[in-house]
Amino acid sequence: MERHRRSHRQRGGIGRSAAIALCVAGSLLLCAHAGGEPLAQAALGRLARDGTFVARAMSLELGLMPEDATVFTPRTAAAARHEDVDEPPAESAYLPQAVPNDAPVLDAADRAATVTVNNDTSYAVDVAACLAADTTIRAQGEGPQVLLVHTHGSESYTPDAAFPYVPTENERTTDPRYNVVRVGDELQRVLEQGGVQTVHIRELFDSPAYSGSYDRALAAIEQALAAHPTIRLVIDLHRDSILTDSGEAYKTACTIDGAQVAQLMFVVGTDEGGLYHPNWRENLNYVAGLQYRLNRAYPGLMRPVNLRTQRFNQHASPGSLLVEVGSSGNTMTEALAAIRLFGAELARDLTGA
Repeated sequence: MERHRRSHRQRGGIGRSAAIALCVAGSLLLCAHAGGEPLAQAALGRLARDGTFVARAMSLELGLMPEDATVFTPRTAAAARHEDVDEPPAESAYLPQAVPNDAPVLDAADRAATVTVNNDTSYAVDVAACLAADTTIRAQGEGPQVLLVHTHGSESYTPDAAFPYVPTENERTTDPRYNVVRVGDELQRVLEQGGVQTVHIRELFDSPAYSGSYDRALAAIEQALAAHPTIRLVIDLHRDSILTDSGEAYKTACTIDGAQVAQLMFVVGTDEGGLYHPNWRENLNYVAGLQYRLNRAYPGLMRPVNLRTQRFNQHASPGSLLVEVGSSGNTMTEALAAIRLFGAELARDLTGA
């Protein structure tokens, strides 16, 4: 399938978007100083409703939007009360935060400034309290400590020279060399290199049928937990999908040590959708602490935590993570670079190194 990707402007020059925004801002300031503040306010109100101007302002701020960008509303996930839908939904609808907060911190209230939760539930969330809980998970004894699984294992990335595959269907492939199973292989390698024994379920639960994939994945998770009671953490690796109104895949990326890598996002499930999940706040506490450590180690790597009404099988184990590794606009190369950073920090966290 032929793919068309827009080139994304890099930081390091203000470009046309910056020039437009600066000229408009300067004109409004002059108008205000000349006694035309009401006129300036009215102009600002009109600009706020102008999609093209907003898009160019975003490109100046984020340094990520293309020069010909338009504002779009990403596809949101289906209601998924029963975690069983006929068509693959996007896992999230959030743009990446490009500017990290890496200021020094002292206590939980300060640390909360580096952890953001996009809350799609009606539950109140206090990030400082989550961090103050200091929930940790440590590898204990001999045997596997981490279980890797892929509820939607056929999710794939934009082909490039390093991974030039032909998708089985749009943004998906059953070839484990090119989908998120390959990302899981890399995470397993990094974790075990860091001293954390890992079990990796490479089975595809979303192919040939997408509907029911969470039920099939849950059965495999429960079987693995019974076979390996030493497992402390279950990680469900996904690839996000953020699309423009025209259906174009959007990339979530950042630059670390001079290389572009995919951004990651934790999705935390709750019981608000009606499914049994009484200990979801413990998962949120753990994720908040891990998000903080990742933000400190690799500023820009993590998107905001996404708290959802669905539970995503996270009731199966006290330590459960759903990790979105990039989006369909990213390449496998960028996804692998991101998961190596994540795996190295997670191994340090699990071993207390």
